[in-house]
Amino acid sequence: MSSKKELIEEEDNAGWIYTFADLMTLLLVFFVLLFSLSSVEVDRFEKAMRSLNDAFQGEDGANSVIELPHEAPVKTEVPEEIEEVLPATNIADAEGEKPQENEAEFQDIELQTELNRMADEVSQELQAAINSDMAEIGTPKDGKLVISLKGDVVFDPGSAEFHAEMMTTFDSIVLLMKKNPDYKLRINGHTDNIPIQTTRFPSNWDLSAIRATNVLRYMVRGGIDLERVTATGYGESVPLESNRTLEGRAKNRRLEFVLEKEDEK
Repeated sequence: MSSKKELIEEEDNAGWIYTFADLMTLLLVFFVLLFSLSSVEVDRFEKAMRSLNDAFQGEDGANSVIELPHEAPVKTEVPEEIEEVLPATNIADAEGEKPQENEAEFQDIELQTELNRMADEVSQELQAAINSDMAEIGTPKDGKLVISLKGDVVFDPGSAEFHAEMMTTFDSIVLLMKKNPDYKLRINGHTDNIPIQTTRFPSNWDLSAIRATNVLRYMVRGGIDLERVTATGYGESVPLESNRTLEGRAKNRRLEFVLEKEDEK
């Protein structure tokens, strides 16, 4: 009996290549996912997901393995270097400046309104004097109201005694001060540059100072607190017009009442 040598031929099986392809595909998916997740760009992430879906679906596009997120989360962080450079801002402090500015503006408007009211009031009281060009009410400015009386109307030339008919005008100013107790009054005497040299008045400065002081005494007797009123003589040092003309010198001879709100302490 003859022995036959049976040869077992190994079948040519290429199944391993599918396993290898699956492994490579999974590795590709893994690295694509790592790359996509490391980027904060939503468009690039979505494109990567679509590419993977197309790879797994094939041509028929059946059953997507990876679902696309509706919104890719984006993580934003501020580098520590930027946080150190940018100073911290206190919102409460920043907003606190505006109320202070608004309050100051409101106080200015309130003061201007108050001065305008006082100007209207004294204008009505001195209407006769204003109409006869004896008095002038200045426009409130810089927190002050100036009432100016012509020196020739108040005093005789070279005299510091005011005319008796001026008492009514002075009384009106006294009443205005009583109605506004938070205001102080400055009485300023002015002359022209014509020199005066008498035993009583060695200079124009002396004449203007004594004139203002005499009016101050009258107003204090009328009820104004002495601490609220001052008298100053300027002589010819603060002219309004040129002293070269009669009209200019007449305008420079004047008595001024300056009303100004007292500083809050």
